[in-house]
Amino acid sequence: MEVTEKVVILKTGKFKENDLWVKYLSATRGVQTAFAFGGSRSRRRFGGCFEPFSQVLFKTGANKTGTYQALQEGSLIKAYSGIRADIRKMGLAANCLKFVEAAVAEREDSRRVFALLTETLDVIDEFDPDDFFPLFFRAKVAFEQGYTPDFTICSRCGKPLFSSRPVVFDVKKGGIECFDCAGNAAGDVISVGTLRTLAWIQDTGPANWTALELPAVIRQECFAVMDRFMAYHLGLVWEGSNYRKI
Repeated sequence: MEVTEKVVILKTGKFKENDLWVKYLSATRGVQTAFAFGGSRSRRRFGGCFEPFSQVLFKTGANKTGTYQALQEGSLIKAYSGIRADIRKMGLAANCLKFVEAAVAEREDSRRVFALLTETLDVIDEFDPDDFFPLFFRAKVAFEQGYTPDFTICSRCGKPLFSSRPVVFDVKKGGIECFDCAGNAAGDVISVGTLRTLAWIQDTGPANWTALELPAVIRQECFAVMDRFMAYHLGLVWEGSNYRKI
């Protein structure tokens, strides 16, 4: 069966002199790997389609036994030249792509994550986002994958949480508790500023995040609690220069 779909290139590599394997995020099928036979020398079929970060329209078919996918042709939609011209932006974008590769499974419906990734690349390409930007992206992907804490009310008593008092984020339960209900229960104590930041990320998209200026203490709290949250619920930790399954 042939499939024509929009994708974002995550990585490519050679497996023979002129042949490539390509890993990409499909708008409809999640993270996929396919082979491009003759891809390293075929400009007519694949001109400019294999650079990481590229948004491409691929036509894909399976081999006769259905054991692998083969790319038949591709058309470049967007090359993100602003990212490629800036080493810092390339680092931000690469961090986002590595997280998608590790966190997003092969699935039928990945449209929200695809839309989130392409919007994130658009923002990195056109603006100069903060170094903290990939954390916002990782948190948003986790939320889009169904891990969605309610940051507005206490998970025990139901009272609104946006007061001036700290709250407790129970990473394992994925819930937020007011100080009165949490007592001595295990969890991360976070400030109301961190609570509001995470709620805002959950409710907005990448185009809104460039205007966010966070104090150092809120940055650190967001980083610490979301890293633990994603390690527990997604089974991912950053190690060296890649995400590792735990």
